[in-house]
Amino acid sequence: MYVNPHFAERELTILHDTIETARFGVLVTCADGPLAAHIPFVLHREEGERGTLLAHVAGNDPLARHLDGGNEVLAIFSGPRAYVSPRWCPGVLNDNKAVLAHLTELVDVHEAQFPDPWSLARVPEDHVAGLLPHIVAFRLEIEALQGKRKLSQNRAAEDRDGIIVGLRERAGDDDRAIAGAMVSYPYASHEAQSIVVAPKRDGL
Repeated sequence: MYVNPHFAERELTILHDTIETARFGVLVTCADGPLAAHIPFVLHREEGERGTLLAHVAGNDPLARHLDGGNEVLAIFSGPRAYVSPRWCPGVLNDNKAVLAHLTELVDVHEAQFPDPWSLARVPEDHVAGLLPHIVAFRLEIEALQGKRKLSQNRAAEDRDGIIVGLRERAGDDDRAIAGAMVSYPYASHEAQSIVVAPKRDGL
């Protein structure tokens, strides 16, 4: 995975902190074609030179067949991310055929959230000319799509309601998002949609 040297983080403690904060990662292998699984990991910092990750996949996941033969795998962990508008920088981008068309569309898509969207047209054409030779734009035709929403669909209604309450009590951004997704999922009952978080009692 290419990492621009300007953005490379080499401090092991910081990298470990990122993994433990993310907890979920994407495991990728290219044995018999690309295979990937979005799964939870546990980090053992002191095991091995750079630490050791423990995780699991379902036995019937095709990826599982390639985990014990010495095949290399890639584990990807994402930290916080946000779009940075060029309006916040003194100067950036603009110009040239397919790459420029891609950049224009990319900016337009992300700028749509602002009341006064920034566009590449605001920047002098020669400003981007020096950048375009260093940008590799590419197109991937999607041949198949797979999605997974793990929202405790396989659990009883009372279990789902309890999980929603627990997520709302913990109240992180992702916790609230998952709780909302569980409430709006087709199985949701009227009771589940009206759940409120009750204060905990001592001893419970």
